[in-house]
Amino acid sequence: MAFVMFSGKGYTRGMVRRSRPRLTDVTENKILLNGQAIPYVVKRSIRARHVRLEIRPETGLTVVIPRTYSLACLPDLLKKKQRWILVNFIKHEQGLPPLNMLQLKSGDVVLYLGRLLKVVIKEGGVAGQVKLGRRMLIVSLGKASNKLNYMLERWYRSQAEELFQQKTAEWGAKLGVNYSKVTVRAQKHRWASCSPRGNLSYNWKLILSPETIIDYVVIHELLHLKEMNHSKKFWQLVADYCPEWRERKKWLEVHENELKAGLIARQLAYSI
Repeated sequence: MAFVMFSGKGYTRGMVRRSRPRLTDVTENKILLNGQAIPYVVKRSIRARHVRLEIRPETGLTVVIPRTYSLACLPDLLKKKQRWILVNFIKHEQGLPPLNMLQLKSGDVVLYLGRLLKVVIKEGGVAGQVKLGRRMLIVSLGKASNKLNYMLERWYRSQAEELFQQKTAEWGAKLGVNYSKVTVRAQKHRWASCSPRGNLSYNWKLILSPETIIDYVVIHELLHLKEMNHSKKFWQLVADYCPEWRERKKWLEVHENELKAGLIARQLAYSI
């Protein structure tokens, strides 16, 4: 059964355990989000390290919290994540698939480098060819009419690979650091990582965000080759090259769910 989940606090959190959590307490609650009463179940887990939100068709919204987490903090957290909760809760209430399962179609809107672009299907042409226009992405499907999502994601990954190679080389030279290689993947819980051997890995979905955000992530990871930690000295280095790092880090946290949803249909009320 499909379900959607949010976990952690954003940029620096670790991987989520896959094993079944041991629950010590279960309570039922309700919260008012944007005028809508949302019922939810709280489960306290002795294994959980972060708060985890899940929405399943059979159980609705479930909030798994660490053993020491204060319930008094939960309303503020749920209000912070209300956009994600409402969108996915409504989808399940209507019996529709979650956002990351939606099939794109001509006329839908996607993000690319922080810009909203309309998807336009072109008749004929080479199947899988994607052309970036000023306000649109023109896709030639050929006979593969049911593979729009696949073709667009393949194009996005290719663009991300090229951009991150370029950005890392440029910023590496500016920062005076040497790195080994750059890879682009589909990490579930991280935007990027840097190994002690100088291998950098980026999440391809970052290409949905503005270039200023991408620059911050690249700077952040490259500077780990000077300071492999998040000490005060590390953040001072980041500030030297990216004075707005706090704002950009916050932007990633605020838009985390939207970015990680990937290529979903954004049927907006306004034209682009």
